[in-house]
Amino acid sequence: MRPMLMATARRIVGDEAEAEDLVQDALLRLWQLRDEPIQNVEGMARVVVRHLSYDAVRRRHECVAIEETDVADNSPTEGLTDVEVRMMTLVGQLPTLQQTVLRLRHVEEMEMKEISELIGATEATVRQSLSRARRKLLEQFTQKGLKR
Repeated sequence: MRPMLMATARRIVGDEAEAEDLVQDALLRLWQLRDEPIQNVEGMARVVVRHLSYDAVRRRHECVAIEETDVADNSPTEGLTDVEVRMMTLVGQLPTLQQTVLRLRHVEEMEMKEISELIGATEATVRQSLSRARRKLLEQFTQKGLKR
């Protein structure tokens, strides 16, 4: 099973050493389940390695210290109309997940599948968050008397 597990992990994480660690972790977890009745050990091993690999990829965050970033001094609302400024204010009041999904979909023009992979959620969750964000914006838009 080990070569098959290594190939799976290597394909997902792209690194031989990290794949080796993930396979070892998966085998350890399977060993801990040795007293449980598992009908398809190979299938279970594949699932465990795949989940561990995806988790490892999700944990990777390229971080740069704020002092090392080069940020323009321009106002984020410069060049926007009054309605657009108000809309951005309303978007800023949404919960973080809804803001993120809305911006990725409408500003970055990403597909649902890409967004789901990026944030580590199912496409159904992404669609639901996007729908809730749109609904909330529409409510706020009409309450505040903004034009459509």
